[in-house]
Order: sequence, then structure tokens, then C-alpha cells
Amino acid sequence: MACAAAGLPHDSREMMPTPPLPFAVCRLAVVPVRRFADMVSEMTTQVRFGEGVEILHENRGLWQVRLLHDGYDGWVDSRQFTAPQAAPPAAGRVLTAETVGWAACGLERRLLPSGTPLPEWRGGKFSIGGEIWEWTGAVHHLPAAPHWEQLLAEAGRYLHAPYFWGGRTLWGIDCSGLVQTLLQHQGIGIQRDCITQVDEGTAVPSLHEALPGDLAFFDGTRDGGRHVGLVLGGGEVLHSSGFVRADALTARGIVVRETGHLSHRLTALRRVTAWSRFGS
Repeated sequence: MACAAAGLPHDSREMMPTPPLPFAVCRLAVVPVRRFADMVSEMTTQVRFGEGVEILHENRGLWQVRLLHDGYDGWVDSRQFTAPQAAPPAAGRVLTAETVGWAACGLERRLLPSGTPLPEWRGGKFSIGGEIWEWTGAVHHLPAAPHWEQLLAEAGRYLHAPYFWGGRTLWGIDCSGLVQTLLQHQGIGIQRDCITQVDEGTAVPSLHEALPGDLAFFDGTRDGGRHVGLVLGGGEVLHSSGFVRADALTARGIVVRETGHLSHRLTALRRVTAWSRFGS
């Protein structure tokens, strides 16, 4: 299938029924998912290149979709996806491991950030919507068991990435997107938003009993709203607030290192997995 002609729905914005072929794959590096069927509506999350969606409805060239990797619903521009297909697309169990790099299909190229899935990976090539793409950079295979050191290495790429509401990449990411993305890198699937992530796994009774890799949840005292971070151990938490950062974690909550002020009050701790550690 020629990349130049494949997977580019027409520009019509006429009302149409739900396509009889209900699945498609994101064909651009990262695209917004909107709350409503309007391209100026709030972005609530993003779809990465190579991720599949289920098409629920169509409205004047916009699709209401459900993301296959986490069940999140929203509206997307159909032109940013492959042509609809009958079967659910394969999930990528191999991810890009370069901070950023190029994928190519014929004359087409995509600049992809770390953690982009490469479905049906076979020795430098992968497939989306019947198109064969090439990736010559390093790759990360999802491990059989989650490894803490691997997660920390990937987390290091995200340090100082800007906070971006609804974002899921190192080009911009929010607090729950950061936690979800890092856990996905280790083959752990959780919900998209912190208000549902707080129901994942099992409760940890106190910070004294928390382990590195546990999730910490907060009420905001400065930023407002709810917040989530990843317990690092050693009295630190990784989170996205203004940018991805490591701050002090106390029984009261997050203490900003630069100022010493309490930015978020700790409300809950959850354990979603048991981590393997190299050399253990």
C-alpha cells in the first residue's frame, strides 16, 4: 500500500453514519482528543502514532472514538488516522527508545518521541493500517515483568518536559499522563485520569509503608484540582507541575525544593505492581 495515498479520509464535513469498519490507527506523531465534536473544544488526552481506536460515531468528518489501550473516549479529526478497518489493530509491544527519531514509509516521514508504539515489529519494520514503516533507531521491548531501573531510565527523559493539560509525550505532559505513560513503558496499563487512577491497585496505609513505584495522590493547595505522582523513594516524588520534576515527599504532601512550600496535600497511596530490580 502506497503511503502517499493510504489512510487519508476526505475533507467532507457532512453528517455521516458510523463507518461499518469500526477501527483505525493514528497516522501522525501525536494528535489531540477533544471533549466535544468541535476542533476548538478542550483537549482531554492525545493519541500517539501507531495507537488504535474504535470508531463510535461520525459527525461531519470528526470521529467519536474510544482509545483501545485505555478505553478513553473523545473526538478526533478523521484525516489524522488510517482508513477504517474491520479488525482491531495490533497493539505495539515494541516502543521507540530514542528520545526522538524518524520513522519512514516511502517518501513519508514522522518525527516520533520516545515511547511511541511500533505495531507488528519485525526487525526494523512495523505495520499500521496495512502500511509498512521503517524505524532504524533503538527500541524497547515491553518486559515480561516490570523493571524499576528501566522505568527510572525512561523517566529521566521526561524531566523538565513542560506541563501540558491532556498531554502524553515528552513534548508536553500532564500529571496523570506522566504516570500512565511511564507505567505503560513497563507493560502496566492503568486509567488515564488521576480521579480514576486512584482506584487502581491496592491501598498503601501510610507513607512509611510506601515503596518506590507506588502512586501518590494529592489535593492541590496551589495548582488546584487533584494531582498524582510516582514515589521515587528517598523522600522524593516524580510529578508534572509546571514541568516534570522531582520534589520532596512528606506525610503532609509535596514540598517544592526551590521554595520549601507545600504545593500539594497527600491524600492517598496506591500500589499497582510489584517491581523487579536488577541485581536483586
